[in-house]
Amino acid sequence: MLDEMSIIKYGLSSINNIDLTKSFEIYDIHTNNHIINLFLIKDDKTYCPSCNSNNIKISGSASSKIKHSSGLENNIILILNKRRFKCLNCGRNFREHFNISQETKTISAVKDLKILESLKDINKTFTSIAKDYDVSPTYVMNLLDKKVDFFRFKLPKVLCIDEVYSDRLVKYKYCCVLYDPHKNNIVDLLSCRHLNFLIDYFSHIPKDEKDAVEFISMDMWESYRTMAKKCLPKAKIAVDSFHVVQQLNNAFNKIRIRVMKKYEDTKKQHGSYYWLYKKHWKLLLMDVGNSSYIKVNDKKTGMELSNLQIIDYMLELDDELRAAYDLKEAYREFNKLRNLDTAEYDLNQFVVKFKSFGKQAYLQFGKLLENWFREIINSFHVVDGRRVSNGKMERVNRDIKTIFRSSYGSKNFIRTRNRVMYCINNDAYILNIRKDKTNSKQQLKPRRKYKNK
Repeated sequence: MLDEMSIIKYGLSSINNIDLTKSFEIYDIHTNNHIINLFLIKDDKTYCPSCNSNNIKISGSASSKIKHSSGLENNIILILNKRRFKCLNCGRNFREHFNISQETKTISAVKDLKILESLKDINKTFTSIAKDYDVSPTYVMNLLDKKVDFFRFKLPKVLCIDEVYSDRLVKYKYCCVLYDPHKNNIVDLLSCRHLNFLIDYFSHIPKDEKDAVEFISMDMWESYRTMAKKCLPKAKIAVDSFHVVQQLNNAFNKIRIRVMKKYEDTKKQHGSYYWLYKKHWKLLLMDVGNSSYIKVNDKKTGMELSNLQIIDYMLELDDELRAAYDLKEAYREFNKLRNLDTAEYDLNQFVVKFKSFGKQAYLQFGKLLENWFREIINSFHVVDGRRVSNGKMERVNRDIKTIFRSSYGSKNFIRTRNRVMYCINNDAYILNIRKDKTNSKQQLKPRRKYKNK
């Protein structure tokens, strides 16, 4: 038999008037299911749903199975024993109602909520969730389609824009992500980052909403800048400082490789110069403040050196590399200071230094600073105590990629977009009323032509 504690434990409190003397539970050792048979107390005040008459009689009974979950178990099967009634006034037949799920459903509302909660885990696939709750993957996907559907969120004061690789999801290689760094929410996920697509998208947003955007942070993708100038004319365009430093590291690394190749002949002589540049090159790109002072035993050279000593040893071998390294570190220090008052003057000095360094890699980087000069200066602005950047967006992009991988080649972009926003946004919600249709329409890649042999 069941008791009141069991009713609470199994999440059956929503069912009124359970007959505890008749209801009972068993365990099926073959299917590992917890089976609960439920009966309701006979109610003399049962009315006909058509004519509201109390002149009814019992004409039999029928049972139905409902898959259910509680806080502790996911493998509960409820057997609802329902009495059949017949109205003697209008002749309608009807059955008792258990307030646990919709009349035509075989899965309880509690299990649906638990499935939706599991969908927030970015590492779980539809198949793994279906296995946990003993439903089909199609049911999980349809539940997500019907209960989770997001329109874009309002454009924030600081808007970040970036892309995520999505070759298998849509017919383009990259999706475009719009992000609010202050609320930690995805504003929208777009299926394309092409210029014409972005201009058309922002053209449908009200003008007063676009004028409220003060800053737009981006990487150095030219289409983003062109779009921002046309669609968000009042917003200041800022380049994420991480991407600028990344371009600087790439330029320095080209110089490091050229210097390393000068010592390639020392490999035959068992020298350590080439090997140092080959193995420890990442130390030259690290933040000096993060370098360890703890000495380690280097088996190749037989020396006991710390990371800082290895850096100094590599730089002593070549004056050109030391000069390139010092200039790189000077720019990184300038980037850390975040001094907006002197940023324009200092950046002008760096443009001159990089362009006059005499190496093609630094010359190109100097031109890049010149091309994105105003956008780099704008990145030194501070809004609500934070510097304008895409820093917080990088973690979000990693989570989006995890969801893309867990989709295992799904090409339903609408469903994936809704799950991304449902998983990541703090204020994500589920619909109280199911949508009539699922997101069955997909944007697929055009089919390739067959080659006739």
